[in-house]
Amino acid sequence: MHHKTRTSLCNGGLLALLAVFVVGLFALVWSGLPSPRLPGEPRTVAVAHGSLPPVTYTIRQSETRNAAKLQAAFDRIGFDLDAVSQGYISVPRVLLASLPPDLDRLDAMDSRRVLFLRTLLPVVLHVNDQIGVDRQKLLVIRARMTAGETLSADDVQWILSLSDAYDQPDDDVDALLKKVDVIPPSLALAQAIEESGWGTSRIAREQNAIFGQFGQGAAGDWDYRNFASLSEAVAAYARNLNTHRAYREFRQARARMRGAKGEIDSVELAGTLHRYSERGDDYVTTLRSIIRANALEAFDAARLNLRSVATILASN
Repeated sequence: MHHKTRTSLCNGGLLALLAVFVVGLFALVWSGLPSPRLPGEPRTVAVAHGSLPPVTYTIRQSETRNAAKLQAAFDRIGFDLDAVSQGYISVPRVLLASLPPDLDRLDAMDSRRVLFLRTLLPVVLHVNDQIGVDRQKLLVIRARMTAGETLSADDVQWILSLSDAYDQPDDDVDALLKKVDVIPPSLALAQAIEESGWGTSRIAREQNAIFGQFGQGAAGDWDYRNFASLSEAVAAYARNLNTHRAYREFRQARARMRGAKGEIDSVELAGTLHRYSERGDDYVTTLRSIIRANALEAFDAARLNLRSVATILASN
């Protein structure tokens, strides 16, 4: 009798454990969490180049005016440069109007560098996206022309407008495609680092002239340009490389890379920018050193977050 009671208790306990397991399994499935991986089952990793953005929260304007607070805000929204460089997350659309004015007063040099890259990378990708839209449309039109199609009046007008924007004197679509192309993020970041001292120069913080851009004022005098936003400064930099006669070699090399490899090698392309600075070849050597020392090429595959709900427009 005593033995039967113990057996019944054991059976009851096992049934209870089994019930808990089943309930837990259903809860796991319905929660959306991944089920346990079976032995020998291949592991899958979801790479979030825009398709699976992390949860984001609003960055307050007050946080953008202080370097330490902005760093903490980037941490809060999960903007991790290592995760971006490894392709695990996309880049949040945080488009700051300017660098925090006290960036040069951050205690640790590493902190200044990380904050500078976090601030500028989304802006560079944003400008490249805008160029990419025009380039893709131009490629489609060229394919239609090659197929013998007659272009509509709207398409012809669009090509003429784009030619004006890129200082292309004729309607040669192939020549225009050499100009309407992106700047590798690693190269843009390296030049911004060199020209602005990691964003600590006065003209970078006060005038957004992060690429050391010069301009001619109304009185005819030359001085560093003032830009209303970082996006405007990056767009002007990209237009300079894409249109100025001094960088024809840059555009030709980029087009050759497109044709031969389908992608752009920023370290090799840097060799065409010896006319960007009076330092010539020494400037090229510096750019290549910056790209390699900071592993900037990893950001060339980075993509902006695609979900509009994750877009954060911060004006400081």
